[in-house]
Amino acid sequence: MLPPGYRLHIGSWASLQVWAAAVRIAVFVQEQGIPVAEEWDEVDAGALHAVITDAQDVPIATGRLLQPQPGLAQIGRMAVLSSHRGQHLGASILQALCDAAYARGDTQCVLHAQRSAEGFYRRHGFEPEGEPYDEVGIEHITMRK
Repeated sequence: MLPPGYRLHIGSWASLQVWAAAVRIAVFVQEQGIPVAEEWDEVDAGALHAVITDAQDVPIATGRLLQPQPGLAQIGRMAVLSSHRGQHLGASILQALCDAAYARGDTQCVLHAQRSAEGFYRRHGFEPEGEPYDEVGIEHITMRK
């Protein structure tokens, strides 16, 4: 699913923090204006992270996987640099995280989608749940697969 020259890395925050943080700062802080203090939380350290790098090992996409309770995976912090959108990199990150969740025995995946990305998640089998809500000044909706 990845275009030639791109590499998918799966690992801990300790091993992928520099790459994941670079993408998250570019997308969430610089592009979307989320305060940097709102971007980081204590669960990064225990999450499984996915990062895609280009042929020069520059990070261009990321996401993370949590397990808030046994059997339930929570995907979050999905981001792709604006210069690389439309190349199915978000789909590759999402699939890798879902695969990791199912491999560890989770039976459901949940996420908090920005409303602007709701269609993307629907195309990948997620369905909206509940009412939209504000998260860091951006309208979101919970979605489940």
